[in-house]
Amino acid sequence: MDTSVLPPLRIWSGRVRVLALCVAFSGMWLGGERAALAQADPAQVGRWDPDLIKWPNVGIHLSVLPDGKVLFWGRRDWNADATAAVEGLDPHHTTPFVWDPANPNAPAVPVPDPLLHGGPEEVNLFCSGHTFLPDGRLMVVGGHIEDSKGSHKVRVFNWKNSKWTKEEPMGEPGQGGRWYPTVVTLPNGDVLTLGGQDQNKNFNPLLQVLRNNGQWDTLTGANFEGLPYYPWMYVQPDGRLFLAGWSRPRQTQWLDVNGEGDWEPLGEFNGTDREYGSSVMYDVGKILITGGGIPGQRSAEIIDLTVPNPQWQFTGQMMIGRRHHNATLLPDGTVLITGGTSGNGGPNNGFNDVNTPVKTAELWTPPPPGAPASAGQFMAMAAEKESRLYHSAAVLLADGRVLSAGGGEYRPIDGGDPNEPQHSLRNAQIFSPTYLFKGNRPVITSAPEEVAYNVEFDVGTAQPPGVIRRISLVRLSSVTHAHNQGQRINFLTFTVQGNQLKVRSPANANVCPPGHYLMFILNEVGVPSVAKVVRVHP
Repeated sequence: MDTSVLPPLRIWSGRVRVLALCVAFSGMWLGGERAALAQADPAQVGRWDPDLIKWPNVGIHLSVLPDGKVLFWGRRDWNADATAAVEGLDPHHTTPFVWDPANPNAPAVPVPDPLLHGGPEEVNLFCSGHTFLPDGRLMVVGGHIEDSKGSHKVRVFNWKNSKWTKEEPMGEPGQGGRWYPTVVTLPNGDVLTLGGQDQNKNFNPLLQVLRNNGQWDTLTGANFEGLPYYPWMYVQPDGRLFLAGWSRPRQTQWLDVNGEGDWEPLGEFNGTDREYGSSVMYDVGKILITGGGIPGQRSAEIIDLTVPNPQWQFTGQMMIGRRHHNATLLPDGTVLITGGTSGNGGPNNGFNDVNTPVKTAELWTPPPPGAPASAGQFMAMAAEKESRLYHSAAVLLADGRVLSAGGGEYRPIDGGDPNEPQHSLRNAQIFSPTYLFKGNRPVITSAPEEVAYNVEFDVGTAQPPGVIRRISLVRLSSVTHAHNQGQRINFLTFTVQGNQLKVRSPANANVCPPGHYLMFILNEVGVPSVAKVVRVHP
C-alpha cells in the first residue's frame, strides 16, 4: 500500500471508523488516493496551493519575521541551472534569503553579510539553533563546520534593516561549538542555549545563558552529558523550563536556570525513543510529542505540567507513523502534522527512508476540557506534492496558512556523497487549513503594536457583538530539523463593548516570554482573522 497519500479518515483515540478500516485494509482506495484528496471538500481536509513556490536554496531553517516575511537558509548555495554552487556539503557559508508571502512568486531576496561570507569571521548557519529576542531580532547560535562539528559563533539578524551583527562567541576559538543546539528566550529576556556538538565532535555538556549585558554565563550546576540533538525545551508557568524529549533514556526533566542551574527528573514518556519526532506546547504548560524513532511511531502523548504530579499520557494515534515531520501550532490551538517518512529502509538503518514519504497532512485536536487524553483526535488532511523528509520545515504565516518547505541536503551514508539531487527540494508549498473554508474571516480594524503584561488593551473589529469567541497569541515560528524553537500560544480573556474588544494581556513573562506574537481573533465557527503582530514585553 502506498502510504504517501491517504484518503481522509478521522481517528478517535486510535480507533478508526469501521467503514474506513474496511476500505483501507482491503486496499480498495475507490478512485485513487490522490484524486480522492484533490476532490475532497477543503472545509474537511484543507487545501494545498496547486503550484510550488520556487526558491534559490533549500529551506532548512525558517523563521517568520515581525513584518510577516520569512527568513530562510539551507546548507549550501545553488545555481540557477539547478546545480550546486559548491562541491560537497561542507562549505563555510550559506546565503540567507527573505521571502514575502504577500508576493509569493517574486524572487526571494538574499541578505548576505561579511559576517556570514567573504570576511575573516564567516560562518555557515546550517545546523544552528535560533530564537527571537524580545526586540524581534533573530539570534542564531552555532553552525556547521562539517557533520557533527559545530561553530562557536553567534549572529543576529535585524529584520528592520536586513543587517547581520555578531554577539560574543560561546567560547574561545576551537571551544564552545554547537551543531544541532536548541536556543530559548527566557522570561527575563536572557537567552539559553544547550545541546549540540562542538568543534571536536563531542557533545557539548554546558548550558550557557547570554545575559542582557552581552556576556555568556555557564550554569555550572546543570551540565548535562548526552543531551539529544535539538532538545525540546519549553518555558513553563512557574519560570522553570521543561525538557520534553526526544531521548527516552535521558528522561523528561525540569530545569531551573536560577543561580548555578539544576535539573530535576520527572520521568520517561511512554513511547519508545522519539528521535526526529516533533513536539509543540499547544497551550500554557501543555505539551504534545508525536512520532519519531525508526520506523516512525504512530503514537502521540501529552502532558499537563500545570497539575500536581503531571504524567505523560497517550492521546489519539496518528494514522501513520512518522519521523522527520513537523508539528505546527495553529491559531485555534490545533496542531498540523506535515511531512516525514514512515519506513526503515535504506542506508544508515533507515535514518531517512526516501521510499516511504508521508505526504498526507494530519490535524490534531486537543481533548476538550475535562476529557481524557485519549479524546485528542487526529484527522487526515490533504496531501502535499513533495516528499518533505529530513531537513524539511513548516511555519505558521500571519494569514493563518502554513508554509511547508525544504528536504534533502544530507549524506545518506555517513562520510559519503550527497543525496540524489531530486531529493534536495528548492521549493515550498502553502497549506490552507480547514478553518479558511468555513465562511468569512473576521477583521481586526485596530490594535496596538505592543502591550505590557497584565493590562487591558483595545482591539477593534468590524464584527457585530458576540461574533468573536476567542483571541489567541501565537509566538513567531523559528524552526529547523522538525523542531520549532519558538512556537507557543496564549488564549486571552476579553469582554465586548460595541465593536471594541477589551482584551487582557498575558499575566507575566513566564506564560508569555517577551517578544513578537501573531494575534488572531476567531469567530463562532473558529475562522481566524489575518493576524496583527503584537510585541509583548514588560
